[in-house]
Amino acid sequence: MTALLVTGTLAACGGSDPTIADLPSDVASARPSISAEEAQFVLAAEKLGASVTGASVADDIETGTTTCWALRKGGVQLREIAVDDASKPLANTGDALRTKQLMAAGVQAFCPDYADQVAQLNLP
Repeated sequence: MTALLVTGTLAACGGSDPTIADLPSDVASARPSISAEEAQFVLAAEKLGASVTGASVADDIETGTTTCWALRKGGVQLREIAVDDASKPLANTGDALRTKQLMAAGVQAFCPDYADQVAQLNLP
């Protein structure tokens, strides 16, 4: 019943919004009340190469929303926050690459006004 309600909610948001059926089943199970915006984030992350799972979905969404918060409230550029502990740009391998993919997906889904900055991530 919950999945049907969420599907209806997502579908009611507009014809182009994803439905619960578009998401990996473990993500839908872990976050049955996922919003259309969050579902768009999951799909954008996967398109960029970052696998979002039921176990990671909450943290992954937080990465995306925090990225947008920093851009909106922190007055920073994406390249300034996509850095490692030594303030060097994140690499295009392993966890660093996944973080950059999640940041890019966050911008696409949660703060598209900053989409012009995604190129600063130098994604492969």
